[in-house]
Formats: sequence, structure tokens, C-alpha cells
Amino acid sequence: MADIEKLEKRLKKLEAELVEEKRTNKLLKKRALQAIVGTRSAHLCEIDRQKCEAGLVRAELSSRVKSVFLENVSHEIRSSMSGIVGMTDLVLQTELSSAQRRYLEMVGSSVDRLLVVINEILDFSRIETGEIEFEAEDFDLKQSLDHDLYVMRQAALDKGLELSCTVAPDVPTHVHGDGGRLLQIVTNIVNNGIKFTEKGNIAITIENDGYDSDNNLKLKFSVQDTGCGIIEEKVEQINYYFKQELKPHIPIPLSIGTTGLGLTVTSQLVKLMGGEIGVESDTSGTRFWFVLPYTEVADFAALEEKAAETVANIKEEATYALRGVKVLLAEDEYINRVLIETVLLQLGVEVFSVASGEEAVEEGCGGKHALILMDIQMDGVDGLEATRRIRSYEKKHGGHIPIVALTAHAMAGDRGKCLQAGMDDYLAKPVARKELLTVLKDHLTSRALVVDSDIESQNIFVKGLVESGWQVTIAETKRSAMYEATLTHFDLIILDTSSSQIQGLEAVKTIRQLELYTGQRAKILSLGEAGERVLGIENEFDGAIIRPATREKLMVHL
Repeated sequence: MADIEKLEKRLKKLEAELVEEKRTNKLLKKRALQAIVGTRSAHLCEIDRQKCEAGLVRAELSSRVKSVFLENVSHEIRSSMSGIVGMTDLVLQTELSSAQRRYLEMVGSSVDRLLVVINEILDFSRIETGEIEFEAEDFDLKQSLDHDLYVMRQAALDKGLELSCTVAPDVPTHVHGDGGRLLQIVTNIVNNGIKFTEKGNIAITIENDGYDSDNNLKLKFSVQDTGCGIIEEKVEQINYYFKQELKPHIPIPLSIGTTGLGLTVTSQLVKLMGGEIGVESDTSGTRFWFVLPYTEVADFAALEEKAAETVANIKEEATYALRGVKVLLAEDEYINRVLIETVLLQLGVEVFSVASGEEAVEEGCGGKHALILMDIQMDGVDGLEATRRIRSYEKKHGGHIPIVALTAHAMAGDRGKCLQAGMDDYLAKPVARKELLTVLKDHLTSRALVVDSDIESQNIFVKGLVESGWQVTIAETKRSAMYEATLTHFDLIILDTSSSQIQGLEAVKTIRQLELYTGQRAKILSLGEAGERVLGIENEFDGAIIRPATREKLMVHL
């Protein structure tokens, strides 16, 4: 027993000595470090840290300055190109000799190529500043590719090449992701293949590559050409670059001649979308491939219905609804002003043009115009400031005129700036005729919301409104009517109050509260039986339609 106690005491003593030794070693290390780097090491480290932070601030500021510079350069280039594109399109609509038409089409092709380069530069800048945007939505994979493939196929045919696209049977028709960025990636790679292929073909294949750990569907896209191929060391260089880990705000460019910028942007986009990319090449041609994750879309019926509605809406485009409408155009670039004026006149719109923000404010506050197309960058008072002044005037005197931004800016956040200034929509230059028509219809065509449980009378209202040039939305319940009203401003709301008047009054009150924020008031009509008194009609409703519903009763209120 005594021996055990002695051993325990000895053990405790050794433990204490060990702790002391550790403390001593730590102290010795500290003194040795001070002897090596000097007693001012801590001070120097702090100075180094401050220098690093200052360098980081300068780098971020430099990146931002470069982005703003590119934004302004983009505006200047796109403004000029807008005039070239628009005027070329207008001349192509006139009678021309075959040689003149061919020359003008060549001008258009050159402008398209220049736009591609500008977009690549801007995307590179967005990636560098971390402002690149992705918009995920359900889309038809094949349908999305068809239009761009048609354009690229024409470019291939011009060189005597064949362009084909094969989709594996197990690839779903609809997926959820950014279809626009996918087209950008495919277009970059295919155009690269066309450029470096003199004879033969370019073949696109799309395959199902299984699922990742998050249960996302992986689709593998391959582009095989029959060009001269890439030398082995360049292939290794490209693949080494492709395999590099993505570093935010540091998109190091890939330097392999004239294709470097396009492949840089393509590689960065693939990585930012969670995919991978690679290349293989020999004397028989080159094959670029990339894999992207997508979410499968289950509700195919809803997608097909949505697509059918979209096609029907396009077919029913009625430009006659715009005839005689007065639009104010504020644009300081003479060529762009003439171009947009010409398109508006072709649509039957009465257009009045001004060349400055000051004139835009004066005319916009005059109440003579139904809509303003406002250029953002004008000397003196720019489009954003002009919009703020018009909105300030409207707050004091009432009213709300739709203002649509016309801008050559293509950087992230520009749409947000326009909306914050009080604008209602946004058109990027060069302005496409179809996009301009869509915006005009959205803001100049009256919108109606029909909430009617009776299918027969519902059809009467919808038919009558559509034939009169209205855009009509149908809501099945009063709650869905409130939801629709939060998404869109309606000029007319027909609300069935035959049953559950309390719910109807609740819906109307909610809509009226929303209108206090927007400054826009809808005409709300109650729909009910003869002799039925609608609660609160004096304060909330603007009129009533008594059943049975007829077109004539509707027309009285339009």
C-alpha cells in the first residue's frame, strides 16, 4: 500500500514537471522568434496587414471603375450600333437590287459579330465584379435551341458546312434552369467551331448524364467539329484552365489567340452554374463538352398549356389598339430618334419627339401623352432625373403616365435603377421592333380582371372585352382576384357579388388599399342579381351590372 502511495506522489510530481517544461518551452520559442524577426515584428505585421487591406480596397475600387468605364463605353457603342441596325433594317424593307441587299446583309452580320464581342467583354466584367445574373425558369430545351440553331445553321451553310443537333431519347423535353445562359454557352462554342472548320460538319449532341448528389439531372452537351484541330500543348493548356477552381471576382482570362475571351466567359459561366467543361482534339477535329445540372419539370401539362397560351397571344397581337395613341419620345441621338419615330409611325402611333430631359419633363407634365419612351443618358437632365421630376409633379397633381427606359446600358442593376427612379419598364438598345410593340401593348392596352363564377356570363364578358382590344385575366375566386391585383394594375375589375358579399367587399377593400401605394385606381363593377344591394357600394364600387349579363350592359361601362 505504501509503495502505491509513493508511486502516485511520484506520478503527480512528474505531471507537474511536465507542465512546467511545456511552459518553459513555449517561453523559449517566443524568445527565439523575437530574436529572429526582431522585437518590432508585431508592429511590422500590423503595418503589413494595413497595407494588404488598403491594397484590397484599391483593387475593388479599380474593378468598379473599370466596370463603370465599360458601362459607359457600352452605352456609346450600342447607341451608334442601334442606329446602324435600325436603319439597315428599314432600308432592307425597301426595294433594292440583289447586290445592295447582299451588302446591307453583310453590314448586319458585321454588327451582330460586334455585338457578340461587346457582350463577352461585359460578361467578363460582370463576372469580375460578382454581378453576373442567372434567371432560372422552366423552359423547353429543344424549342429554346431551335431559333439560335437556325441562325447558326445559316452561318455554317455560308461556309459550306453542315450543322446538326441530336438529342438523346432519355433527355426530358422541359427542364428548370437558365435557358438564356445555356444558349450563350452553346452559341459561343458552335461559332468557334464554325470559325475554325473549313469543310465537313459541326455536330451537337445532348445526353442524359445521370444525377448528382443533390438529385439534379445532369445534361451533357458536346460540340464536335471536323476542323484542323488544336495542337496538343494548347489542349492541355485549355483543359488545365477549365479545371481551375472558380475564384469569385478573379476571372483570369484564357490566352489562346482570338478565341480566348469567348472561352473564358464560357468556362466561367459553366462553373458558376455548377457544371464542368473540357476539350478533346486531334487532326480529325475538336470536341468541346460541358455538363450542367438542371431540375426536372414534373407538370408537363401546365407547361404545354402555358406555351399554347403564349402562341395564341402572339397570334392575337392587335396593333390596331395602338393607332392614334400619343407617345412622347425623349432621345438626344438624332439617328436613334428617327429610327424609333419610324417604327412608331409604322404602328400607327402619334409620336412627339424631344431631345433633352428638360423638354421631356415639360411635355410629360402636360398631360397630352399616353406614354413616354425615355432615353437614360441625355446631356443636362438625364432620363432618371427627368422621371423623378415627372413623378414628383404627379404626386402633387395626380395621374400616372407610363415611362419606359431606353438605354444602351447592359450592366447588372440597371433595370433596378430605372424602376427605383419611377420608371415602369425597360428596353435595351438596339431596340427591337417586337420588344417595342410588346411594351407598348403592355402599357397602352387596357387590362381587365373578370371574377365571375357563372361560365356563360364569364364568356360574354371575356369575348366582349377582347374584341374591344382589352387584355383579360380571369380569376376563379375573390381571393385569387386579390392576388392578381397585387401583381398587375387593372383598369377594370368585374366582381361577382351574388354570393358571399362579405368576401367581395373584403377583396375590394384590399384592392383599394393597394391603390393607395400605386396611385392608380381601377374601375370596379359589382355583378349581381336584380334588387340585390351590394354592401359598401357607395364607397368602394364604381358601378354595377345586373344579371343576366349582356354585351350591351358591359359596353355602357367601357
